[in-house]
Amino acid sequence: MHYETDVLIVGSGPSGSASAALLSTYGVRTMLVSRFGWLADTPRAHITNQRTMEVLRDLGLEEEAVSVSSGQNLMANNVFCYSLAGEEFGRILSWGNHPLRKADYELASPTAICDIPQTYMEPILFQAASKRGAKVRMNSEFLSLEQDAEGVTATIRDRLNGETYTVRAKYLIGADGARSTVADAIALPMEGKTGLSASTNVIFECDLTRHVQHRPSVLYWVLQPGSNIGGIGAGVLRMVRPWHEWQAIWGVDLEKAEAGVTVEEAETALRQMIGDADIPLKVKSTAVWTVNNMYAANYSVGRVFCMGDAVHKHPPLNGLGSNTCIQDAFNLCWKLAAVLKGQAGEALLDTYSAERQPVGKQIVTRANRSIEDYPPIFEAVGLLASPDASEANRHIAARKAPTPEGKERRRKLYAAIERKNYEFNTHGVEMGQRYRGSAAVVSDGTQEPAYTRDPELFFHPTTWPGARLPHVWVEHGNRRVSTLDLCGHGRFTLLTGIGGEGWVAAAKAASEALGVEVAALTIGPSGCDAMDIYADWYRASEIEEDGCILVRPDHHVAWRAGTSSASAEAELTAALKQVLARA
Repeated sequence: MHYETDVLIVGSGPSGSASAALLSTYGVRTMLVSRFGWLADTPRAHITNQRTMEVLRDLGLEEEAVSVSSGQNLMANNVFCYSLAGEEFGRILSWGNHPLRKADYELASPTAICDIPQTYMEPILFQAASKRGAKVRMNSEFLSLEQDAEGVTATIRDRLNGETYTVRAKYLIGADGARSTVADAIALPMEGKTGLSASTNVIFECDLTRHVQHRPSVLYWVLQPGSNIGGIGAGVLRMVRPWHEWQAIWGVDLEKAEAGVTVEEAETALRQMIGDADIPLKVKSTAVWTVNNMYAANYSVGRVFCMGDAVHKHPPLNGLGSNTCIQDAFNLCWKLAAVLKGQAGEALLDTYSAERQPVGKQIVTRANRSIEDYPPIFEAVGLLASPDASEANRHIAARKAPTPEGKERRRKLYAAIERKNYEFNTHGVEMGQRYRGSAAVVSDGTQEPAYTRDPELFFHPTTWPGARLPHVWVEHGNRRVSTLDLCGHGRFTLLTGIGGEGWVAAAKAASEALGVEVAALTIGPSGCDAMDIYADWYRASEIEEDGCILVRPDHHVAWRAGTSSASAEAELTAALKQVLARA
């Protein structure tokens, strides 16, 4: 058998299903193959940040995603305790729930951060892709590929009957996870190491309402000397569904990882972590995984592109994994659509790796640095004071003593927990990607704006070319919408204001000349296409009212002009040509 398509996607995880949903929405012939019979069977990834919710919003899937999520308020506390029923050592308000941070999150996006387990996220994306025209073949294993100047030929094995078939595609996306056979097939260069340590995942059912409802959280960290948890007595309970479905995680010996964890061992550890011997629980599954610190030096070779866990492999700290997967897809897919429709030169596709590889490197580095922030907490609590459990417990109790030693231990503990803002409130890492030096971005000659606060903790909105367009609320068609809602949806958008009629005309002319849709809208007082309700756009745009901002389909600023121009059409056309790699 032989099939033909424009884009072949290998893998049905967050990046693969997102790619299929985006490409099919953009009208691109797409085929997705997966070696599995269905989608995620465990709720691995779950933190869903605002930037990912913006992608879902652009696809028209935000409402459905919110309906299966645990809201931001249920993610509020990260708790450190002896056990769920035992003594609590401290908490930190997380994911934008601290009053001083909540405004940062609300001002940054029309969406809210939430918790969506992978078992709920993948079906939303997969169904959208299928409904919008993507062809899907499950139980289909990618074996190999050959590429030439015109396309890629992939060999696929049907795992149900053992037969092989070929798929001819103009481009191929490898979204097949951390053990990517596509990345191996094109010999993507990797930097870093894998298999640094091992941990177990235990999925279980247990109604823990009485222990957690008063301090809602996604993560409860248990520090318990002498327990069967992670060798040193440290593990975490993660809420999957409030408050009855859970995942427990703790470290295991890397050399014994293949043996896994038995149900009996898991139950013993869970009883210790919960601290309630009488509460009913049911272990559903156990699995072991390794901690990695690796990223690809580049994301593509020829007509083959890799994304997601295939190119950035890291522990789940900071909750950046599936978010970066979906955002990789948002970056690449509009570019593939533009090239396939003859609107852009193939060099545009080179900007995918140039723009997303630094992001992948950043999140791998950030997640692994977050691991390093736990030992100071363990030490301050007293967990590491002695290998003898009774002695360690005496140290834990001594941290509350009215002594100089107790006072110093409390100071260190509070400081160490505060440091975890770099895991649980890294709004700048989640939202602040700027595509510096990309060929798909046209400089306006201005310097990149300096960060006025910590760039990892805080998001700094700007219309500087390469940055994501700032969100503010405006009124359009008698509805309150975000500036992001005016953009995206697979097309370019030009935003201007009073006196910007020349830019509107230029957008129409450039669109007709280049065969590229460019929607032009004015934002300003009543009478403009969108009313600047609170004058927030006036302050956020960083241009004069008669200037313009050209926004790419992925919400990133492609180019801007500070004021009106007598040569508006020529300037805008030139900018579009550069972005689209057209001579």
